[in-house]
Amino acid sequence: MAHLPRSISLIMLSFGVAFVMWIFAKASQTDETRISVPVLVTPTDDRVDVRITPEAVPVTLRYPRSAQGEINSENFHFEVDARDLRDALSIDWKTKTQALGRENLVMNLPRRERIDVLKVGTQSNSVEIQMRWNAQPATVEVDVTGIDRLPAGFQLVTPVLVTPREVFVAGDAEAFAKAPKDPDTGRIRLTTGRINVANRSTPGEEQVTINVPQGLEIVQPASVIATANLEIQEVQSVREIRGVPLAFQALSSDTVRMEYKEKNAAVTVYGPQSLLPELSPASFEIVLQRPAEELPNTEKDVPIEARFVNSIPEATRARLTIKSIDPKSIKVKYLAETKKENIN
Repeated sequence: MAHLPRSISLIMLSFGVAFVMWIFAKASQTDETRISVPVLVTPTDDRVDVRITPEAVPVTLRYPRSAQGEINSENFHFEVDARDLRDALSIDWKTKTQALGRENLVMNLPRRERIDVLKVGTQSNSVEIQMRWNAQPATVEVDVTGIDRLPAGFQLVTPVLVTPREVFVAGDAEAFAKAPKDPDTGRIRLTTGRINVANRSTPGEEQVTINVPQGLEIVQPASVIATANLEIQEVQSVREIRGVPLAFQALSSDTVRMEYKEKNAAVTVYGPQSLLPELSPASFEIVLQRPAEELPNTEKDVPIEARFVNSIPEATRARLTIKSIDPKSIKVKYLAETKKENIN
């Protein structure tokens, strides 16, 4: 009986060795399977649109039978580093092709297991990644103050022209929803920093920063600087100059003479208020748009045209516009000219 405890110890040791050998035997038993593994792009950004083709790739795995319940598509994914596309992103699709391998495979298993990747893909192990900014167009408007304090007789042409007039902004859904919108078009509306035009009398360009709401980013063009074209000019007005004489002769005045009732015309001119008072009837010449023939005993409705006389400086003419003439035409009778005989 004294040897009984020793026998029990040997029996327990034998069972322990057998159990360990069983564990190793079980661990050495493996299976193979093919699962569909999704492809993801890193880093993620809600402001970026991503297209992956194909979205999932078949993978053949060898794994211990003990891990069989964990071998499914939910516990595996491929990761593709797309920082090179992200750095060159625009509102147009940018594309890259990536070959997938063991280094791209991420396993989310509850315990460490030896998993062998036997094959990635079927005919190809490559995927195509396309990216672009999830962007919306936005209108840029110039914020101007001091218009009521321009020098007397001057005005600012509005709306102020700005370059760029349109930009594209990227952001998440919340930022887009909060961004100010144009009530007519529904487009996002951005304003520039404020420009003060008080006491200015000369035009010019001014660079100014575009104010971008929190959560949005201007992605095209990739700049927050705009150029405002401040077109400051004298107040424009209209003046009618009456009494411009109409004095015409036929081309062959020795044989044909012209008769018409209208002796004066009124010319309407548009331009700076400082220049309009300088004009008089003598500032214009009235030109006939003559017919092809001027024959005696005929009657024609002949258009007339007003022009500035050459004595008006070219710089002044460039700032003035002849808008109309009244009448636009005159009714002309062409008569034979009677030769007068000399009486001695």
